[in-house]
Amino acid sequence: MDSSSVQERLNAVFRHLLQQPCEAKPVLHKVLLTSRQLQKQEAAEPMIIGGMVLDIHATPSIPANSRTTTPGKVNYVLGCVARNVAECMSKLGAKPYMISALGLDMAGDFAFYFVVS
Repeated sequence: MDSSSVQERLNAVFRHLLQQPCEAKPVLHKVLLTSRQLQKQEAAEPMIIGGMVLDIHATPSIPANSRTTTPGKVNYVLGCVARNVAECMSKLGAKPYMISALGLDMAGDFAFYFVVS
């Protein structure tokens, strides 16, 4: 995707977010129901705006005892609804764009490098 297409997409998001309240307008657009009509439409690339978090899954290898160290395994898994939707859409062949806030820490670095790769 070239930078002009990305810029157009970002401009569309900014226009949507900066709209001034005005008279009530219909918000929903007509949905095309037939596959023939859908095939005639240009393929739109989805944009997902939402959260992306790092879930930490810790599993003890032995029963845990109070006030002691328990050996086990720790897994880091990316999660959150928006990220999960973007991943599922990409597995189905779409090329979604995701806008999310990332922290400047280990979890943010992990999420960034996972998504970039």
